[in-house]
Amino acid sequence: MLSGWQKNRLRRKALARRIALAAAQGDAGQMLAGHFPDAAWPAVNAVVAGYWPVRGEIDPRPLMETFLLEQAQLALPVVMARDAPLQFRAWHPDDVLEAGAFGIDVPGAKRPVLTPTLLLVPLVAFDTRCHRIGYGAGFYDRTLSALRASGPVVAVGLAYEGQRVARVPAGRHDVALDYVVTEAGCYRAV
Repeated sequence: MLSGWQKNRLRRKALARRIALAAAQGDAGQMLAGHFPDAAWPAVNAVVAGYWPVRGEIDPRPLMETFLLEQAQLALPVVMARDAPLQFRAWHPDDVLEAGAFGIDVPGAKRPVLTPTLLLVPLVAFDTRCHRIGYGAGFYDRTLSALRASGPVVAVGLAYEGQRVARVPAGRHDVALDYVVTEAGCYRAV
């Protein structure tokens, strides 16, 4: 297991690489749908929680809009407290968002709170086992643990292929994803 400073150094390098990939591959988010696994495709009226892309994250909105056309309900995450799971509020592409924690736009407090059955997860780096490195605050790990404790949920990481690393070091509280989808392909947890 890596020490905290080693994992932080790996995270910083991966964030710099992701920003470079975003600048070079601005349309990569549009290619995600072609690689999204059929087994994870949402049913009619399923709740799909995506994210608002920041800091070079691959853009999930084209994929989310595809799900909306197939009658899924969409939601975006909201940070409620530092050590709490994320809350998911209903979102439509025409909605006006407001500033949330960490400078990320979120749906307003009057939007309904939804519980997703499909969670699209941003990441900093991933491996072919569908382990991920995030920003280090544990929001998605806590959220996945809470969601899985209350019912079935499929977690799909979205990334640029260039974010793949040989092996992500597992932390004590890290929760693996079911899939990782990139502009070039799909990985399934084994």
